[in-house]
Amino acid sequence: MATTENGTAGSLAGKLPIWAELKQEIVAIAPSLGIDDIGFASADPFLSLKSILLEHRAKGYESGFEEPDIEKRVHPELSLEQPASLISIAVAYPSKMDNPPKSEPGKRRGILARSAWGQDYHHVLRAAMAKLEEFILSRVPEARLVNMVDTGALVDRAVAERAGIGFSGKNCAIISPKWGSWIYLGELITNIPFSPDTPVTEGCGECTKCLDACPTGALIGPGQLNAQRCISFLTQTKGFLEEEFMLKIGNRLYGCDTCQIVCPKNKGKSWNHRPELQPEPEVAKPLLLPLLDMSNREFKETFGSSAASWRGKKPMQRNAVIALGNFKDRDSVPKLIDIMQNDPRPVMRGTAAWSLSRIGGEEALEAINRAITTEQDAEVLERLKTAYEKLNGAEAEVLYYDEMDSVIGKLTLVTSTRGLCHIEFGPYSDCSDVLNRWVQRYYKGSQMVASKEALSTASRQLKEYFAGERRQFDLRLDLQGSEFQRKVWNALLTIPYVETASYKDIAEMIGQPKAVRAVGGANNKNPIPIIVPCHRVIGSNGSLVGYGGGLSIKESLLSLERNMEYGSGQDQ
Repeated sequence: MATTENGTAGSLAGKLPIWAELKQEIVAIAPSLGIDDIGFASADPFLSLKSILLEHRAKGYESGFEEPDIEKRVHPELSLEQPASLISIAVAYPSKMDNPPKSEPGKRRGILARSAWGQDYHHVLRAAMAKLEEFILSRVPEARLVNMVDTGALVDRAVAERAGIGFSGKNCAIISPKWGSWIYLGELITNIPFSPDTPVTEGCGECTKCLDACPTGALIGPGQLNAQRCISFLTQTKGFLEEEFMLKIGNRLYGCDTCQIVCPKNKGKSWNHRPELQPEPEVAKPLLLPLLDMSNREFKETFGSSAASWRGKKPMQRNAVIALGNFKDRDSVPKLIDIMQNDPRPVMRGTAAWSLSRIGGEEALEAINRAITTEQDAEVLERLKTAYEKLNGAEAEVLYYDEMDSVIGKLTLVTSTRGLCHIEFGPYSDCSDVLNRWVQRYYKGSQMVASKEALSTASRQLKEYFAGERRQFDLRLDLQGSEFQRKVWNALLTIPYVETASYKDIAEMIGQPKAVRAVGGANNKNPIPIIVPCHRVIGSNGSLVGYGGGLSIKESLLSLERNMEYGSGQDQ
């Protein structure tokens, strides 16, 4: 809150024609000051608001970020003596991002609410209001002005509604007929008696899309919000979160836009006219794993200009851990284990345990069990035990398998709910024992169920490959193995069709040039041959070396690719 005081309220009385002219000037100049909409209202107390605020406090609905003195929220005269009017301003911001970066396995991303995409709106609004104050004082040196943004005493939405910026929606946002609800709000209290504007009479009608879509049920009724359940609030807290909320947070790192996204009044509205509010994609949708390794300095360099930075890195890093659990991202397991075992912050350790229990697997179960024996914090220990019990007694996952014919004989394909996880050479009847041992190791207690439908996409793409109609696969994979093995297998995926690489090449590719023998071992353990093309790995002298399906199959696959590549004379 900023104040500019000159003269007295009484000295401004009796000049209504002058104030009407000044109001017109202000409306005309506002866009050049960085203001998209502006409205004027009386400075009368918001008496009808007081009972609502008292009720919300009694029911525990407040976030704790508000001005604690309800009288100050209701009475403008407690912020400026003898106020005559209020000026509400709105600045519109974008709701859509051009070419947003994709979230992929091993490179999962979080998302910031749209209000945090560009430069911190507090600075943007204050800069605009500072220019407005300067303009008003150039015309009325004796004017007194107090500006507020977000954390000021008055309720921004109540001022904006009274000033005709928009109507109060069932989602508790101010909805402008022109801009929708994608607007930042701020206000000035002044001793200049500007004539009030007419409030917007439009409303939501019978629509309840926001109430129906709210992930946590925080919108308890039209225009009624329990902030303690609102994801926007929850992502800004610093303590432990209950599982109910962690599940609903998804991959949100700061804020939540669901109730605005579903609002029909926002359809087709995205405001891109202010460069300072345009999103930087790598900031608005940051990679989760690098975020977990950021120092305070790196966090400030990356997010310091965004409104999302005001609570520091701890809430966003906690939310990143939650997001990895919700993605069930197996590539993040080593990092989550490291956090659970070594992070000095109890909230991070306990949250990492929850995420590991979401992802599952023997590696996560064993790590949680080890952590239980060394953890000293009572709250974290309780969460570790809960995670262990959840994993150890988890319902058996169903894996689906199917057989298919190919030019190299029958293949048995297996998929989890996350993606294709195994291919065996031969019919299911011949390899069921091998498969069952593998399943018990990586999907403890899971059941194998035959299903052509579950494997239809993988079967079709393999048939296209064998027919020479496909050179790259487009399938979700659920690679099960150690961190090193997955690094090797992901490197194999980069070997182009018909080309080959040696164990040494792969070792250098993963940044471990001395691990040639270990690369050979991981290559031999590849659970998804053909799709993960371990057949394209040969000896440094050009020899075929080993292959899980036998050298004859390896030779057949390499010959098939050579014949299709050089025999057709076509690029596909």
